[in-house]
Parts: sequence; C-alpha cells; structure tokens
Amino acid sequence: MENIKHLDFRKVRLSSDYVEPPVVRESTAASRELLFALLDLGVEINAIGQAAAPLIGINQTDLICLNVLFRRGPLSAGALASAVGLTTGAITTVVDRLERAGYVRRTGDPGDRRRVLVEASQEGALRAFSLFDGLLDDLATFAAAQPSGDVELLLRMLGAFADLVVRHAAALRARAGEARTPRP
Repeated sequence: MENIKHLDFRKVRLSSDYVEPPVVRESTAASRELLFALLDLGVEINAIGQAAAPLIGINQTDLICLNVLFRRGPLSAGALASAVGLTTGAITTVVDRLERAGYVRRTGDPGDRRRVLVEASQEGALRAFSLFDGLLDDLATFAAAQPSGDVELLLRMLGAFADLVVRHAAALRARAGEARTPRP
C-alpha cells in the first residue's frame, strides 16, 4: 500500500467514459486500491486460462468446465451448465469437445439410471492441470509464508468477494434471460 501516498485514487477510473457509482467515487484510497486489485486479479486469472487452454488443444470455456468437473466431481450436464453459466445446449457442445479430446467421459448416474453424468478423466485432468504445477508451487510457497491470521482474513475476504461476483453474475444472467423473453 506504499503507492497509495503517491496516487490519487479518486482520479483513477474504470474508464474515462464511465461515471462510477457514488460509493466507488467516495471510497477511500485503500478501498479503491483493493477494488481495482480484485478486478485486475480477475483479468490476470483469465489471461492464464487463455494462455494455457491452447497448449492442450481446447478453449478457455472448456478448461473452466474441466476445472469444475475436476474439483467438484461428476455432474449432470445441467448442473455443469449452471455452475459455469452456460446454456444446456452450449454445455453439450463443450462436453462433446472435451470427450473427443479425452478429458471427460459420460457415465451413468448410479443413483438414477436415466441420468448421465460427466466426469473428468484422470489422465486428461492430469495432462491439463500439469500446466499449472509451477503456479501451484509458487502459490503454496506464498501461502505458507503468510501468518495464519492473514490467511484466515484473506480466505474470508475472498469468500465474500466470490459470493458478490456469483450474485452479480446471476443477476446479469437473469437480465439477459428477460431480454430474450418475448413481451406480449
């Protein structure tokens, strides 16, 4: 936060053409720095996905879906679509691509023979996520060097940030759905 003294964050803007909401304009320098750092982090996380996906022959949306399956376990196509904010039609195309590339497989749901689950193949997931081994090593080293109180605070803050992002993504999806619904 050393640079806060040298930069007037009330003048730092999302865009010269965008008038920020009052709560953003009236934020303290530290709050604005946190806001923009979180937005920048999202951009950087997106950039690493954009860089990694072509190395394994898929696109970034496919990589995001593969990550969800790897971390959450087998899901129905509908649950996967909901988790990543895609339509069921779009998720079918993603799953088809991932299956052809050997990253996922469709399996029967042991609890309901009528349902099909999509699961990450262990070989495919290892091939895909080995690209991130260096990043994970660096992140683990970074996290281990932090005081436990700081880590707990950061976890709470990131959890709250993620909740806000999820809530706003759902609101935007709802607005998009309303825009597609024909009005009488």
